[in-house]
Amino acid sequence: MYTIFEEIHGILLSHQITISSLILYALQQEASYHPLDIVTAISQHQETCAAMHSWNRDKILGIICEEIDKLASEGAGWHFGAGRAEPYQLQEFDLVDMAQEMGSTAPNLWEMLDAWLKKGTKGDEDLESDESDEEEMANTLGDAPATFTRKRKRPTAAARRRRRATIISKKVLISSILMQGRSQKANWLQSMCGIFLHAIHAPQKLVDSLAHMGISISQTAIHRSLHSLGIHITSDAKEVGQTLSAAYAYDNLDIEFKSSVPTVEKPGETLKHFTTSMVFPLQHGITANDLRCSQYLWERSQLNARVLRDLLPPRRTSQDLMLIHPHTRELDENNMTARDRFNAWKFLHDLCHHGPEEFRCFAASIGEPEPIEKIPLTKTPIIPLRTTTDNNSQVAGNISAMTHILAQVGVGDPRVAHADSGGSQAVVDVTNHVVLFYGDLGTGEKIDASLERRAIEETPWLRLQFAVFVLGLFHLKMACVDALWKVFIQPRSVQEDETCLMKDVSILRPRETGSVASKPGFRRMHQIIQHAGICRRLDCWRVEVQKREPTHSSLKLFAASKPSLDYLKALANHLAMNYTSRKEKSRIFDLRSKPSSVRDKQFENGLLLNEYFCLYEELAFAMNHGDVGRVESCFMPWIWIFKATGKHKYVKHMMKYLSNVHFVYPPGLRRAVRYSILINPSGKPGCFRAPDWCLELNNLYTKTKYGGTGVNYTEQRIIDDSVLIQIYRDLHLTFERNLALGHLTTKHAEPDMTQTFEAVMQNLQKARPHEIVPGRESKHSIPNLMDEGQFALLASEGPEAMDADETTAEEDAEVTLADVTVEIGV
Repeated sequence: MYTIFEEIHGILLSHQITISSLILYALQQEASYHPLDIVTAISQHQETCAAMHSWNRDKILGIICEEIDKLASEGAGWHFGAGRAEPYQLQEFDLVDMAQEMGSTAPNLWEMLDAWLKKGTKGDEDLESDESDEEEMANTLGDAPATFTRKRKRPTAAARRRRRATIISKKVLISSILMQGRSQKANWLQSMCGIFLHAIHAPQKLVDSLAHMGISISQTAIHRSLHSLGIHITSDAKEVGQTLSAAYAYDNLDIEFKSSVPTVEKPGETLKHFTTSMVFPLQHGITANDLRCSQYLWERSQLNARVLRDLLPPRRTSQDLMLIHPHTRELDENNMTARDRFNAWKFLHDLCHHGPEEFRCFAASIGEPEPIEKIPLTKTPIIPLRTTTDNNSQVAGNISAMTHILAQVGVGDPRVAHADSGGSQAVVDVTNHVVLFYGDLGTGEKIDASLERRAIEETPWLRLQFAVFVLGLFHLKMACVDALWKVFIQPRSVQEDETCLMKDVSILRPRETGSVASKPGFRRMHQIIQHAGICRRLDCWRVEVQKREPTHSSLKLFAASKPSLDYLKALANHLAMNYTSRKEKSRIFDLRSKPSSVRDKQFENGLLLNEYFCLYEELAFAMNHGDVGRVESCFMPWIWIFKATGKHKYVKHMMKYLSNVHFVYPPGLRRAVRYSILINPSGKPGCFRAPDWCLELNNLYTKTKYGGTGVNYTEQRIIDDSVLIQIYRDLHLTFERNLALGHLTTKHAEPDMTQTFEAVMQNLQKARPHEIVPGRESKHSIPNLMDEGQFALLASEGPEAMDADETTAEEDAEVTLADVTVEIGV
């Protein structure tokens, strides 16, 4: 063989043919050959391996650099101009989409990164192959030690998602650093990271360090991006506001900036007053023409000194307001009203969701209670406005706050704006339209006072003729909770009975009884009403089923009998009609009219508690599901309760709302108010929220998360970042989703209350609040608030008595972060 090669080599030399040219000629022919064998031989030969490796390196570098240049080009779409940043760019940020586009544009780079990053990291396929190998080994060895047959524990789906997200994020990060190295403008990922670092208050040293590493943009570029985002958000707000079919919510925000060392210039006045606001579009077919009724309302306003008496709407009494939604009080074939049917649904719902496990099979079949008038399900965009330094707790500050809010969206009186700006500022004329302002009770009081103060002005703009206040339902809900606390917990004597609510609290929250008795706050009391109400309604089930079948001494034994859903529905109807006070039938009045020897005062207290708790559940359910008709049907019972508990200002504003909406406002404005009193920021069923709740959430995020920290917690920082609150919130969620940081979520799973509820129900079984014990006395007789409030309201229908009530001191409760977040299960 060697001799033959020598002869061939001699022939090649005689014809002056090199080995390389012979190989090149052979590769160009169609004859079959094995290129891999040739390349392998060349790479392994001592004289050609270095050249081969050098050629491979240059070729691979050329391919990779070409792909990186393609990624870094403007046409690839990864350029991010800090001075031209727009909100939609942050909304479209998705690491999976980036990975797919990068992989298709630079497949060789992506494959290389994939090989590097997955080395030593087992994917799902590796786990499956490992397990199959172990099984095969176990079968081969037969009676092998247990160490060979033990299978590797498979990771959970969440762990696999986190692992995939980690690999994708690393590949995108490395590619982005390489792209930025080729072009400084290819900084999409770095820009997202920079804005996110600002949102989480990352120290400047950290931001600068990450910027030098190529992971973030510089501090200056971040500020330019935020400035551009603020301009676009302000532009979006103007676009919405200048349609004249938008509504606003605003509230005061007081923040104390503590100074370490008081000086002459800053002697310690650290409390600053701000006004925060937001705008959202009116949907559901509402147009600007529906709000073109400013003059119509002024001609019928009592503040108009030139009003014609014939145009003044008659003053509506509580009897008139009871005529609203009359069909809700009509009796069905079971002799039940709409409220009775909701209570029956609530009894059945609690049994199927919190009773014995055997009833869970009915949970999906019970549905929801009948709607009265639901707002169509539509996602409502909310745009925060820039915070101002107006102190709207004063009338003058409130007037400034409203005008500054409208000025931000370019709405006002063109004549006034032209004079103030010298003709440089163009605004949309709002003098013939009305503007809806949502807020708490204090905001409504200041708006009413502002309208009275400006009523003598000549032009509609100067007399604030456009302003229409709508009471925020979140603060109304807080007032309902406070009223129930005043009735069932605050009096010392009400805490002494064995069947009282405080006995339930001592089991539900054994370490918080002192706080509950003194100042529980909305969140704590809201949950007590829910949990104690569930336990008491389940106890009603236990009592009733034992009455009908003495062997069913517990709900578990009742569940073992396998009752049908129809039987449960019929039993729930009976519970709703016999274990609540039922004002329509004056049941509590009849019970308290009996002789003391046969009365059970603690049983009467239990019926009232069940009635009021179900009424609160109905209001909360209606608000969450956007049933504005059911919300309004709950107004009159709560008006009576507020009247009996001394919340006269809420009585005034709730009656004013019903009177204006149903008897004064034209049809277009009536629909606008009713269909915007609840909005749905997420677009999901059961997630309707009051506008004042959305604003309070932004306020608390400003105070606790996005307003700066340390030396950066300044007045100017709060003002500058106020329009970016929604951007920051969305960016937090975006990064948590992209990086699969599920353990950082603030929405925790519902706690398992099974054993706690069982403990409460055991105590209720001993105390027997839902069983009549003739002659049983009570340390404190719960007042029949609805009857007392109704009689007091009828007695005060005169204007003199009503004015006297309004002088009662009353303030909105302070809203905490826990109070707001309880609505979303945080």
